[in-house]
Order: sequence, then structure tokens, then C-alpha cells
Amino acid sequence: MPKAKLRLFDDESQAYQELINGKAHGLVGSAPTPGFYALKHPEKLFLPLKETFAKEPIGFAVRKGDFDTLNLFDNWIRVKEAQGWLKERNHYGFETKDWESLIQ
Repeated sequence: MPKAKLRLFDDESQAYQELINGKAHGLVGSAPTPGFYALKHPEKLFLPLKETFAKEPIGFAVRKGDFDTLNLFDNWIRVKEAQGWLKERNHYGFETKDWESLIQ
């Protein structure tokens, strides 16, 4: 995008407001925030890409030599992934706002 102009903001919400107001054409942000704004303002915003730019590994800290805890985590993750539970939770938590009323 050679003609693009980079604008930087002190506050992420300012950048989203400029996008909603039509004063910016695009925004790069950390998930799940862009998706939540697109859900809240579907008449003005959308996510043009299905995939994210980067995958960030998430991990657990386990005391060195604690193989029982490591085995517990490994097996729990494998079982939940095989059941589809992790994919369902990811969709529910990051691609919908169905949970929002539960925390208000």
C-alpha cells in the first residue's frame, strides 16, 4: 500500500473511533478487539481477513521436574481439542458477544 498514510494513536479506542467515523480506512489490532468492534458496528466495520497475521503461543509455567502436572495439562489439552471444546470456546469467547450479558 504505497499511498497509505500511517497514523498512530495514544489510545486504541481513538483509532477505532476514527475508523467508525470514516476518518480512517483500516486498522490493525490484536484479537479479539477488531472482531468485537465489527460485531458491535456491522453497518460500518468488517473483518476482511479470516486468518490472523500472527499466532501467539500461550503456555503454562510448570515447576521443573513436575511431570505429573505437565502430563495433566498435556492430556487435558489433547482431550478437549479432540472433543472440539477448545474450538467451541474460542468461537464463543472471541467471535461472538453472547457471553457479554453474563459479566454485566
